[in-house]
Amino acid sequence: MSHSEPKSLKVTLGLSIAALGVVFGDIGTSILYTFQECFHGGHPVPVDFDNVMGITSLIIWSLILVVTVKYVWIMMEAENKGEGGILSLLSLVPAPLRYNGAGTLAVASVLGVAGAALLFGDGIITPAISVLSAMEGLELANPAYQRYVMPGTIFILIGLFAIQRGGTAKIGKYFGVVVLFWFMVAAWLGLRKIIDYPVVLKAFNPRYATHFFEHEGFKGIKVLGSVVLAVTGGEALYADMGHFGKKPIRISWRTIVLPALILNYLGQAALILQNPETSVRPFYSLIDDRGVLYYGLVLLATMATIIASQALITGAFSLTHQAIRIGIFPRLKVIHTSEDLEGRVYIPFMNWLLAFACIATVLLFQTSTSLAAAYGLAVTGTMLMTSLVFYYVATYRWKWSAWKVIPLVTAMVILDSGFLYANLLKIPDGGWLPLLIGFFFFYSMIIWQYGRAQLSKFYRERSKTMDNFFNEIDCKQTRRISGCLVVLASNENKVPPVLARLVDSMHVIHEHVVLVTVMTEDIPYVKAHDRVRVTDLVHNVSRVIMRYGFMENIDVPDTLSRCHFSHMKSFPTEVATYLLGRETFIIDGESFPDRVRQVIFSTMSRNTTSASDYFNLPASQVLELGAQLAV
Repeated sequence: MSHSEPKSLKVTLGLSIAALGVVFGDIGTSILYTFQECFHGGHPVPVDFDNVMGITSLIIWSLILVVTVKYVWIMMEAENKGEGGILSLLSLVPAPLRYNGAGTLAVASVLGVAGAALLFGDGIITPAISVLSAMEGLELANPAYQRYVMPGTIFILIGLFAIQRGGTAKIGKYFGVVVLFWFMVAAWLGLRKIIDYPVVLKAFNPRYATHFFEHEGFKGIKVLGSVVLAVTGGEALYADMGHFGKKPIRISWRTIVLPALILNYLGQAALILQNPETSVRPFYSLIDDRGVLYYGLVLLATMATIIASQALITGAFSLTHQAIRIGIFPRLKVIHTSEDLEGRVYIPFMNWLLAFACIATVLLFQTSTSLAAAYGLAVTGTMLMTSLVFYYVATYRWKWSAWKVIPLVTAMVILDSGFLYANLLKIPDGGWLPLLIGFFFFYSMIIWQYGRAQLSKFYRERSKTMDNFFNEIDCKQTRRISGCLVVLASNENKVPPVLARLVDSMHVIHEHVVLVTVMTEDIPYVKAHDRVRVTDLVHNVSRVIMRYGFMENIDVPDTLSRCHFSHMKSFPTEVATYLLGRETFIIDGESFPDRVRQVIFSTMSRNTTSASDYFNLPASQVLELGAQLAV
């Protein structure tokens, strides 16, 4: 099973439960801190009937409009062979709108890269605030437990990232049951309070939301920075679509997640209206006594927040994998963790980078309230970028008419911009962190893409045509030696410069030569019958074009072993030599920004996964020729 939607009801229900643990943990644990941040965060509002009802209405309608309508209904239709996320969405934009003439990124691509970079920032902050907010429940039970909050949080985060190697299939199977129980408990806790104070059900009336802004004015806009915490898992939901498929995710959202969240938020509102003092920690105050039930709730919340972090972690893996495939991120080791769904991947480097950054964030901010000031800016920025890229897809890929696209995108942009503006006000209080993280990833991806584009241009201009190369071989009477040489070529129409250098310097060429060009398509997976095209040229030279989707791992030797060549009985897998070029980049920029760019690109190039590992080449059969270049 690749990325087609599962047919069996049993399989669909199983994936729906597993999706609870991987996809919905983030948005499902927002009930721990959203309300308390509205009344006791960086921009609090007074606790009174109008404010409580207004904020409750804002939360309910944010869940409906942002998550249900935008992501579950609309964005999940913008899939690329089952894959979701902003980079997958970007790959649906026609190539002429993604790249300028020189191969640099056009506006649509810059928006997509910016959104992806901000999502990396969200992936760092989400585990930190989720686990920390759950552990702080211990303080409410007994202030003496405060000293265990920080070490406990760090210990849990280390454990969480340590188990990622097992893959989301194994993790989701266990996590899904726990999160299902979490949503059941959350719904039950909320329903109890709603029964005690049913007037809170009036919050479904959006008039309370509009009245809130009339009543609070500019302060009401500021509180949107806290309200958005209720929908921060929406983008991760879209990014994780490739792990489970859209049908299981939609079933889980409609039947379990959305009803449970609304019931719990209404219950918290009812509690606060009856007892304003509980607004400090309204979720934990839903349990009256501080006995076994309370500690059981803290334990369950801690487990749920551990799982909540999974949505952004798996989203970061999918995002990184897609970025590598479309050429805006350096090559990293990617491990597929499922034989059934190819979108499930584990990236060791990214996993431990996130782990280090999460722990550093916890140590820097110390409390969930402090972290809440940093939270939200990254995801609201990504939400806005997603809406803008969607405009390109709907207009130029789906060919929707202007009367259909403009009102829809305008509504999404207005909603996203309101949340983003409110979060921009939190920059002095901690909002600078996701911006800093996002800028780091954005600048790195832009530099990498630009450097690779310049490198391709350099080689393209200096590569010999096939006719000229063969004429030189004939004129110079180049000696043929036994064996088969495989050369990786970025340009399918010209001779790889590394092969030309080998022939010019050694005056020899192997008896059999295979020029391999690996092309990454704008689709996640390529069908087997479309994978390879073999063209036999003269002088026992063959050209092989291999096509892979951006979610696939590349295995050149395995693909070559399935090819048929007119000048060989079969491809000599065990003895073939693979010729690669290795560039050393010279720092010779005329200006300081140029030198900085060159240093960063050179550093990234040195630390990227080697081409032999990336293409799955046997190390003992690889021959490398070096060259010094300036990019």
